[in-house]
Amino acid sequence: MFSLIGYNAISNVGVAVFHDFLNLFGMENVVAFKVQSYPVWAQLLIMLVIADFIQWNVHRWLHKSDFLWKFHQVHHSVKEMGFGAQFRFHFMETVIYKSLQYIPLAMIGFGIKDFFVVHMFAVLVGHLNHANLRWDYGPLKYILNNPKMHIWHHSRALPEDRRNGVNFGLTLSLWDYIFRTAYVPDFTDDVKTGFENDEDFPETFWEQLKLPFKSKTN
Repeated sequence: MFSLIGYNAISNVGVAVFHDFLNLFGMENVVAFKVQSYPVWAQLLIMLVIADFIQWNVHRWLHKSDFLWKFHQVHHSVKEMGFGAQFRFHFMETVIYKSLQYIPLAMIGFGIKDFFVVHMFAVLVGHLNHANLRWDYGPLKYILNNPKMHIWHHSRALPEDRRNGVNFGLTLSLWDYIFRTAYVPDFTDDVKTGFENDEDFPETFWEQLKLPFKSKTN
């Protein structure tokens, strides 16, 4: 619900500010393409692809940026994969993800109803990705993210040339295959999840919440 409320609030405010900015130059609007003229299924598909590509890029930043990684560590501190692991994250992740995702989508013309459908589909796929399953959906594994692929994103042990992470896709896996960040070894049993020195990571909610904001000297 927070994501849906956030989409409605942030997108409306963001688009209003953007339109005011355009008015300074005598322009009324900038629309990449008019999706409203397409069939509903095409609109939803376009929204899914655009939203997921934005999230894939943001996810990569969460791993490559030392500052952003402090927030993302909360999600990667899970010791055992399960449905609930999807919703184990620092609140700042939602702020980062959705701020960068919502405004472009709203500028194209997507509304809260469109986002609701795509969001619920993404939640379903996300639940399955974090479940303790070994599914890969056969040939569809090159399009849809899946549990067998995503567990390696949470793996504590990765090859040296993949230390910044692998398998960044949220709903779709195709970005990882296109940009060569996919990593799915043949063996998937007993994958240890976590990150280096995670034994020192705080266990309480409030400590995990405060940790990213603490200086190294604290």
